[in-house]
Amino acid sequence: MTYRQQLRRVRTLLRASRLLAAAIAAFGVAGLLWLVFGLVDAALAFEATARTRITVVLAAIAILGGLVMMFRALRVSASEAARRADHALSSQRAPASAALSLDGNSADTPMSRFLTERSLAQAAEALAALPARCIIDARVLKIAALVIFVPVIATGILRIAAPAPFAVIVQRLLHPSGDIPPYSPLRFAIEPAKPAVVYGGEILIATEITGGTPEETVECLVRRSRTGEILRRDAFRESPQRYSRTLENLTEPVEVAFASGRARSAWTPVEILLEPNILGGQVRITPPVYTNLPPSSFALDTNEIAAVEGSEIALELTSNRPLSGGICVFTPAAAPGETPQAVTIDGDVTSSHGVTFTWTATRSGRLSATIRDLRGTPSPRPLDLAFRCMPDQAPDVVLDSPPSMMLATPQSKIPVAGRASDDFALQRIHFVRTLAGFRDRSRLVAPSLTERSYDFRENLDLAELGLEPGQTIELMLDASDHNPSLLGQGASEISRVRIISEDEYAAYIRARTTIDQFRARFDAARDAIERARKTLEQLREAENEEQREAALEAAREAHQQAAELMNKLTDDFPAFELEKQLAELAEKNAEALRENLDALRGLDPGMDDEKLRRALEPLLERLGQREQQGQQLMQQADLAAEAARLLEMAAKFRRIYENQESLVKRLGRLVEELRLGMDANRRQLPLLGETQRKNREALDSFKAELKRRIEAVPQDMPQLAPLAESASQFLLELDIAEPETHMDAATRNADDGRTAETFHNAELARAALERLLKQDNPFCNAARGDAPEFNIPDFDQALQQLLEGLLQQNPGGDGAPGQGDALGGQGMPGGGFPMHMPMLGPNRMQFGQAPGSGGDGGDGPAAGAAPLPDTAESGTLPPTDTRQTSSSAPDPELIPEPYRDAVRKFLTP
Repeated sequence: MTYRQQLRRVRTLLRASRLLAAAIAAFGVAGLLWLVFGLVDAALAFEATARTRITVVLAAIAILGGLVMMFRALRVSASEAARRADHALSSQRAPASAALSLDGNSADTPMSRFLTERSLAQAAEALAALPARCIIDARVLKIAALVIFVPVIATGILRIAAPAPFAVIVQRLLHPSGDIPPYSPLRFAIEPAKPAVVYGGEILIATEITGGTPEETVECLVRRSRTGEILRRDAFRESPQRYSRTLENLTEPVEVAFASGRARSAWTPVEILLEPNILGGQVRITPPVYTNLPPSSFALDTNEIAAVEGSEIALELTSNRPLSGGICVFTPAAAPGETPQAVTIDGDVTSSHGVTFTWTATRSGRLSATIRDLRGTPSPRPLDLAFRCMPDQAPDVVLDSPPSMMLATPQSKIPVAGRASDDFALQRIHFVRTLAGFRDRSRLVAPSLTERSYDFRENLDLAELGLEPGQTIELMLDASDHNPSLLGQGASEISRVRIISEDEYAAYIRARTTIDQFRARFDAARDAIERARKTLEQLREAENEEQREAALEAAREAHQQAAELMNKLTDDFPAFELEKQLAELAEKNAEALRENLDALRGLDPGMDDEKLRRALEPLLERLGQREQQGQQLMQQADLAAEAARLLEMAAKFRRIYENQESLVKRLGRLVEELRLGMDANRRQLPLLGETQRKNREALDSFKAELKRRIEAVPQDMPQLAPLAESASQFLLELDIAEPETHMDAATRNADDGRTAETFHNAELARAALERLLKQDNPFCNAARGDAPEFNIPDFDQALQQLLEGLLQQNPGGDGAPGQGDALGGQGMPGGGFPMHMPMLGPNRMQFGQAPGSGGDGGDGPAAGAAPLPDTAESGTLPPTDTRQTSSSAPDPELIPEPYRDAVRKFLTP
């Protein structure tokens, strides 16, 4: 290689060594600058912006200095390279520098050229033999190594001596723009870790300081993200280690930190949450399949949702912001003694701005729905709704007929009427019959229904069931709906039908028959026959054809009506013995009337007078064949009715006595209670005094009415003289006994609050009435239940039956067969069932007004019952006679005291 090439080699090695040294020195200087910057930053705690700027400046200085040193390192001249080579060769001749000045082309002589070439060749040979390590600039490299050694050693010492500050300094230097607080022994833990606040709201930021106690004031730093402005606010000390600050009216994102002197926490961003609001709602209800109701959908415009139990409910809420979900808390309505357990329903996002809550209706309660947007911000206020779960009600079953309790004879036909209804649809209806000692008989009357209501009607023939008197049959309707839980079962109230004999039914009829009604039956039969006879006589006396035609039509009509009445009397149920004779007589008269009616239909109004008279003679004779028998029966009926008017007064006196006896018992119990120190019932004394006053007034009315009836006894009925005389004698002795004085004294003592004196005077009045009642005469015997005898078999029995009915018509004697024993008589016959109770039996016509209706001048009982049928065709209870609560709830005061509990139990289902 030529000298020039070797010299370039030297220059290249020299440049490379100096360039390396410049780079090392540049890094050393940069490290030293960064070390100094880190120490200054540790002392002054520059903010990220300042650190970033200083870092940029230092980096620029380091880069610029490095570039300068590198540029200078590259400036190596040929003469400098030759001198560096001669220094490395240690030759006094300096061959490299000498050769540099030689130029072979410029030699004038060959010798000069030869010498020049030899000098260049020797210099090239010397440079080629020179190693590279002798050429590089070791001094510069040593200086560069020293420059970089200083920051490295200082960094190592700092790392070992203070690792914690070193780590913070390194992080702040490596990440000058990062939010790395300066080193401090204090450690700040901010709560909450990710603070968020609703737009315009407030938030409490707190920090827990560990690692020491702050010596300087703790401040809350608020940095606006938009402008970078930092606001300093004093923090409130909650404890030696805990400080807090409330930030209010936040409408833009900020960052917060806590600082004490140079110690500071990291900046924590506070997120501003935009609230999602509920704009509207849609409700979709899918009822259970068995209800056959269609699904419904409607806008949520009320604060209540109502649905059938078992329905699927879907509540869709829409918002002004995109949603991520929501929750709905259902709080059931609390039952008595129950603590409701709330149930959480998660919402499903069905659209970008909608969420749907779905649940099954099981019970009523309240709903509280909250929605969340995509950032998790909840709605400011939950949507509160009331939810009403409408349970599937069991079918409503009502048995309108028969009533809850009634009496019937074994041959009766009971009209059964009922209805069933359901809120959705009925499925089936059963008619159930129950008899004690036998299993229930259930009959399916409606097997498969889809309607909401059903009416049931039929006539129950007791004769087909083979029932006997004394038995009680229970009737009931039950119904079921389509509810799959099998809870939709409904049943009507039970109707109890007590089977009675026809004798008991007759006693019931007698108890409901007044004297006028008894007599009216016979009068109606007599009047019908008499009217038919008069029409025949008018027809016979008619003077012209026109009069005959009118009289003939009247005769036909009178005979037709009389025949119909006789037929009804024949088939009518006889309650009294005399009515049996009336039925026999009516049957014979009906036959005669029918024969006369056939003859009248064949008469011609235009026939002559003589022929008409001959044609009417058999008709009149036919009607008069049983005139004597009829007159005798009518006389017995009149005699019985007149006797019954006196017997009715005996029954009324019996009632007065029993009322007095009941009053004395109640007063006796009250006296005994007061003697034992129990005064809870003392307030009843004025009421008992009022009862005594009413019984005294009833006794006065009795005396006046008895006197009037004695005077009204017909003079042409000498058979009634003994009964009338005994009644007069009884009235005289009643005036002499004067029980009214004791009654008045008892009333005054009750008004004054003297219980013992009230009881004493009431007892004296009762004893006086009892002495009168125990006398042995026809009137007193009648009051004890024994009618006078007239030695006429059927008549005597009918009179006894009338007396029994009159005694039964008085509430004081209702069903009290044993009380007469204390009076020396036989008791009150015909008892055993409440008089208020409906009853079915054989057909019987009713003449006149029912007891208590006011049609007989007050002779009937005070408590009237529903009138019996007035035609033979209406002898059964009509289906329209529905169940009445009042019909099964008699006034307890109208029932004899010993039998009140028994009657109450008998009437209670």
